[in-house]
Amino acid sequence: MGDAPSLNHVAISMNPEVLDDQGREDILAFYGEVFGWSEGDNTGEESNPLILYTGVLGEFVYLLPGGVSPGGHMVTPRLDHFGVSVKRLDQLHDIVAKAKAFAERDGRVEIIDVHDRITPGPKDDYRLTSAYIGYLLPLMVELQHFEKVDRTKS
Repeated sequence: MGDAPSLNHVAISMNPEVLDDQGREDILAFYGEVFGWSEGDNTGEESNPLILYTGVLGEFVYLLPGGVSPGGHMVTPRLDHFGVSVKRLDQLHDIVAKAKAFAERDGRVEIIDVHDRITPGPKDDYRLTSAYIGYLLPLMVELQHFEKVDRTKS
């Protein structure tokens, strides 16, 4: 499993109007404040994408103005998303709290609040705690925290 390929980025064709100067500023402010993501260098890239570095080496979200791709920009149903794992449950709650605080200033933030469920495994059960956060991107971000639950103690 240590040599298994891993995801390193998500590329999203965006409505070019959302990636104007103000849109970029808004996206950077929200994802910077809430998730700690920062703007990556797009030197040498075509079409002036907005690259969001997540803080993990080689991991990023690549936002491309949609007029460049043949199909235009991405339009998705409300719950389409990509997942981000956190190592500690308090991280998940902190990120959701930051999103809620941002939402007080900007009504474009969408949050599906924290919830959990138990998922049975072959030996142990797992508690999946998650929340969904959306802002200006056509995909929401699902935060996930996994915790092993010992069946003998539940």
